[in-house]
Amino acid sequence: MKRHFVFFVLCCIFSLPIPQIAFADELPADVLVRNRWMELTHADYESALRKLPPPYRSELAGSPKRVQDLLNSLLVTKTLAAEARLHGVKPAAVAGTGPGDDADRALAAGELLRIDTAARKTFDSHKGDYERHARELYAVDRDKYQIPEAVRLSDITIAIKDRGEDAALARAREARERIRAGGDFATVAREYSDDAKTRDKGGALPFLSRSDLRGGQLGPVFAMKPGEISEPIKMAGGYHIVRLDEHRPARPLTFEEALDSIMGALRGQYMQEQRQRRIEAIYRDPQLQVNQAQVDALVARAETSRPGGPSDSPGPHTAPPAAAAPK
Repeated sequence: MKRHFVFFVLCCIFSLPIPQIAFADELPADVLVRNRWMELTHADYESALRKLPPPYRSELAGSPKRVQDLLNSLLVTKTLAAEARLHGVKPAAVAGTGPGDDADRALAAGELLRIDTAARKTFDSHKGDYERHARELYAVDRDKYQIPEAVRLSDITIAIKDRGEDAALARAREARERIRAGGDFATVAREYSDDAKTRDKGGALPFLSRSDLRGGQLGPVFAMKPGEISEPIKMAGGYHIVRLDEHRPARPLTFEEALDSIMGALRGQYMQEQRQRRIEAIYRDPQLQVNQAQVDALVARAETSRPGGPSDSPGPHTAPPAAAAPK
């Protein structure tokens, strides 16, 4: 079965204006936030704190903004998890760690995948409209869509480790002289190269663009002629003997060649917009209730833990409510 992995970090994804919130003076003392889907309690907050690594926990204890970010993240995670249960969504595997109950995080990740799937279907149902838009994008910026200049190389790598720089350079020169004397490059590569990935292929590499070549040291190969053998080129960890096998100049992509790439970018943008709408809806929910006194107390506790005390930051009454979007 195919598994989906979602890196689920919600606390700093969006920057939204502070919504209109129904402040609830009569919420139970242990409830920080309530909406139609869930309640976020002191116990949830303290549990999330205990999951944090000790250094980050200490930093958060003295940062009102990080307290705010944690509350926002818990609000979104618990709401999405509750919606996932309503929709019958299965949990998704979550890469990395994050605040909140692990089961809620997995359900929230599954709900985001459900949103993605629905967005993908909606996008594909309007494929014709988006293809017309793709053609417009291609027409106004054709230079953006092209196959870059590339070279196909064969390479012999002589490692410096366990050999020393002088010995590695001498061995690279020896390999080069054998080739220049008429030796077959592939045969010499199999004998001399320390690169286990290419050695058995006679040193053959696929087409590489300038951006593919590490650190730019191999940039001069673009000026070589097909069949030419380079001098030893020093790179991190070793020396390289390179033969230029083929040079492919850059060329523009036709619209048909560029279409899949443009449509993929448009689809990804649309899916991200749908995710953002859902997060915004959580923050703007008119039924969102905030126990502002309890939230202020958490922020005030962080303020008094900061070096210099409360005077380093605005008073608790100026802190944004728990439902406000993270900045």
